[in-house]
Amino acid sequence: MNKTLIALTIAASTFGLMQTANACTTAAYHNGEAQVTMRTMDWNGYDNATVVGKGRGINNSYSETNGVSTKAKYAAIKIESFGHATVAEGINEKGLEARILYLGTDAGTQFQQDTAELPNVDAGEVPNFVLDNFATVAEAIAGLESVEVIPTGITGIPGHEDEAIYPPVHFQLVDASGEVAVVEYIGGEMKVYSEHGASYMSNDPAFDYHLTLDKEQVEPNATIRAADRRLRAKITTEDLYQRNVTNSQQALISMKATQAASFSGYNQHDPYFDNATFPTLWTVFTDRTNKTLMLDRAHTFATESYSFDMFDVAAAERVVLGENPTPNASFTNELAK
Repeated sequence: MNKTLIALTIAASTFGLMQTANACTTAAYHNGEAQVTMRTMDWNGYDNATVVGKGRGINNSYSETNGVSTKAKYAAIKIESFGHATVAEGINEKGLEARILYLGTDAGTQFQQDTAELPNVDAGEVPNFVLDNFATVAEAIAGLESVEVIPTGITGIPGHEDEAIYPPVHFQLVDASGEVAVVEYIGGEMKVYSEHGASYMSNDPAFDYHLTLDKEQVEPNATIRAADRRLRAKITTEDLYQRNVTNSQQALISMKATQAASFSGYNQHDPYFDNATFPTLWTVFTDRTNKTLMLDRAHTFATESYSFDMFDVAAAERVVLGENPTPNASFTNELAK
């Protein structure tokens, strides 16, 4: 099969952007009725996050090159970023969450090759593919094992609107029963981590490094490096288990401490990445038990609430539920000379 994968060769300056552009943190808590997740979206620039409701039955193709095509089996609430170019975060009506986070090529990120033996899903389409078609983490993993996840580029990145950027990313999946998985593609091989530590995720290095920190009981420092953010999120969330919090509302309130611990600020410079800033553009709190999503944007003081009652889940259509009130607004600042 002949096919063209967009942006397999990227200019060094573009890789430089991606290596310093994205830093996010997640923490998933599961204890009785309390099935909640916190996730920050930290980005050097802006993403114009749009919250959409997508009903069952929408026709989808997840790659233009021998792509998997389906009718969405499940309705979902999704957060679309970069001019709707990719779904950064979402939850479907069965309580399955899927999200995409940065994992650089220096960490070994390399997606699968198209061998023509299996249909394709673009790397940037993985959250869509999962949310549309599966109800549990186990189903989603089986679905990903039945396809080839290929590195077709993502367009619409601020400052690079006319380019297709190789997607240096990995994924986290969490379902309504509390099952969790981190999925990475390292050296072209799909790697799945489903132990308790997979509830806490950030960015570089590859995930086995973070699990080693857990095993060695490393304590975090105060930096905004990925390992420190993840460990701080882990410590504050593990406190909920110590207190045996089983009420969803109480757990959501408690997860504000996790948000604060992993928050990247708006103007804090990271000395480990050429003093770049990684503003927390938004934080999402997801309740898998009640199938709700709360979005806290950097651009407003109010928190937005979303549920499946806000659109017709049986209608095969995309409904815009919420948009960035200040499009293209960036909190990124240059370091003072």
